[in-house]
Amino acid sequence: MLRIFMPIAFLIFFIGWILYRLAIKKDLKKNLNSVYVGLFFIGIWGLIYFFMLQ
Repeated sequence: MLRIFMPIAFLIFFIGWILYRLAIKKDLKKNLNSVYVGLFFIGIWGLIYFFMLQ
């Protein structure tokens, strides 16, 4: 049961990290490589969950 909610929690943490870097630190452009890797990771897991839960 917890396996379904953990990716949602990590997605919320990732969005929080992006907002923190965007609004408070104001250095998101320096960390764009990490943003791209995170989005790629989320996309791959989204595909895995899509095909597993069908």
